Formats: sequence, structure tokens, C-alpha cells
Amino acid sequence: QCRYCTSPESRNCGITGPPDGIGVPNTDFLLYVSAVLSERCKNIDTVAYAAHCQQEADLDRPIAGHVNLCPNALSTASHDREVLLSTVKHEILHALGFSAGLYAFFRDDNGNPRTQRNRYNKPISLNKERGYYNWDSSTIQTIIRNDWWTAEGMIPHPVHIMVTQRVKQEARRHFNCSDLEGAELENQGGDGTAFTHWEKRLFENEAMTGTHTQNPVYSRLTFALLEDSGWYKANYSAAEELHWGHHLGCEFARKSCGEWIRNRQEKDFLLAPFCDEIKHDGKRSLATARCTAQRDSLALCNLIPYQNPLPTEYRNFASLNGVEDESAIYYGGSVELADYCPYNQEFEWKAPNSSQRRDSRCELDGNFTPNQANSIMEVYGNQSKCFDLATFWTERKCG
Repeated sequence: QCRYCTSPESRNCGITGPPDGIGVPNTDFLLYVSAVLSERCKNIDTVAYAAHCQQEADLDRPIAGHVNLCPNALSTASHDREVLLSTVKHEILHALGFSAGLYAFFRDDNGNPRTQRNRYNKPISLNKERGYYNWDSSTIQTIIRNDWWTAEGMIPHPVHIMVTQRVKQEARRHFNCSDLEGAELENQGGDGTAFTHWEKRLFENEAMTGTHTQNPVYSRLTFALLEDSGWYKANYSAAEELHWGHHLGCEFARKSCGEWIRNRQEKDFLLAPFCDEIKHDGKRSLATARCTAQRDSLALCNLIPYQNPLPTEYRNFASLNGVEDESAIYYGGSVELADYCPYNQEFEWKAPNSSQRRDSRCELDGNFTPNQANSIMEVYGNQSKCFDLATFWTERKCG
């Protein structure tokens, strides 16, 4: 039953709703799952969403949560199963603790609240605009990067960083940056995305970034955040390896991708994990397919033109090959959450006059069908890898 009170001081609280049930015995967490075409599902970018429903009284741990999978956005096709499974895991982790609505309830290893409490044992500051309690700086800090490079010059750029002990340790280890403040959280996407995911520019295919792009992995960083909540003990042996950004240093972790790309170009170094090859100019395809770093897929640089100039802090190019300099401010990566940074990304396509979809992952045997022309003798399957050809091949027909 629900109890309602007219004021915080009221001792005469009313009761409404049906009588309490017996609950679910021997259960740590109760998850309600639905597949309802809700109002939120009408947003073309929303595949699913989740929230915690209830917290236990003593240590604030979530004990019930809800996940809704948008039926209009789900696919049961074989090549979408990995994405579907990762989506479900992703939403469950939001309900368990990876959520802006729960950060203010995190506790340290001794069970003490990280965020200061009032006399009612609630965090002292409620963010009425966003609808959740504000957290203390021992959990998340906002830091200004005053030397954020853009095509317009250096500007100040605020970033929000999870600074809890294990997250900081994992972020420093991952980037090989011994004084990194912690792990950057997403600063774009509005409510439901900002703060509640890792920054896409820095953790591209970590499954707890704000949008799925390719090859999702649940890394030690996400395990560390959940353990730093004070509610869980993580089994790090189950974590998956995150290659993106690994050991690329403090410059990669702190600077804009525009500065990273410019510095690498000046030194004639590889731009990886970013790229500067235009995918298309709005009319025709321009990019060359190449293998991903792990050789598990073909990929294209996702650098594209936008209809409007990019926001100043995300203008990552002062110039581009084949583009007039004044037009470079219209070009950026197709994944906005990645600060418009371009990178090589898996892709999919449909054959002309056919509903059949293929994507570029090597492991899926469904990506090759026997009736297709196979002039370069490709084989798709769980033992396949991608290899770059030294030269272009020419296809010819005899007779």
C-alpha cells in the first residue's frame, strides 16, 4: 500500500491502494519486463528504457526495477540477436544502479552514504528540473577542460566525471594515464542519456554508452561503477575486453578528437581510432571499406556532411580533403553522442529489389548466401576474420 502525508512533519499519514501482498521470498531483485508501445517508444531513437521502482530502507539498494522493450524497434532476425541481448543487459544495469537517479544513493565500502543526507536520511538536494537528487563531488565532478581544441580555436569545455575509487582506478589503467580524474560520463542526449552512460567519444563500443553502434562489450569499467555503488561485489573475470582507447594515454582521454586527429596528421601517424575519410557527400559513396582493428568486420569511416554547421565545441576539422575549408564545419561523425568524432564503423546494406539485409560482421554465416557472386572467395562464419588486400582486384568475365 502507499502512504501519503500532507507535510514532512505530519504524523497522520493516509493509506491508499490494495493491501500489501506477501512479497516474493528469497529474492534480491524483482524485475518487471514489458513490451508496450508507450509514448517514449514513439521516439525513433528509443529501443528500450528502464528504471528502478523501489529501494530497500537501510542501504538504498534497488530491489525492484522495470524494463520496457519497444516492440516497434525490436528485431528477431539472426543478425540482430547480439544487439537484442545486449539491449536487455544494458537496461537491467540501469535498473540495478547505472542511473543518474541512483548516484546520490551510492555508498562507500563501509556502507556510509557518499552524498550528504538530511534528517530524513535522504540526499539533501533535489534537482527538481531533472527529477532526481544531486550527488556530492565524491561521486561525480564537473571539470572544465580549458584547452579544448576546435576548428575555431581553444574553448572551455565542461565534462562530467565519475570519480569513485574503482572507476578512477580502471579508467587510469585502461588509458594508461596515471593522474586521470576518473571516467567521463555522456554530456549529450538530454535526460535519459546524459549522465546515465559512458562518454561515447572515449568508450565507443562499451555497452553502457548511450547508443549501440557495434560489437558491444561490458568492460571492467562498468563492473567498477556497480561495485562502487556499495551494493554489489563484481566478478571481474566475467568482464569483456574493451579495445577502444586502450593505452592511448592522457592526451586521448582529455583532449578533443579534433586535436588528436590534427596532432596525428602533423606527425604522419595513424589516426586510429578516429578517421578522416568522407563516407559520402550526400550524393555518392566515397569511403573505402577496411577491416576493423580486431579484424572481426568490414567498416567504413562514418564522416558525413550535416545540413547545419556543427556546434562550435564539436567542430573537429579546419580542413578536409576534397572539401572547401569554409564547408568543413558541416562535417562530423554520424554518431552525435561521440562528439561528432568520425571513426570506422560496421555497416549493413540491402541488395537491390530485395528485403534481405546483410551486415559486415565476419562471424555471421548469414552474411553470405550461396547464390551470390563470390568473386573474392569470401567465407563468413564463427572462424572468419577480415584481411586487407594489398592491391585492388579486377573482376573479369571470360567468353
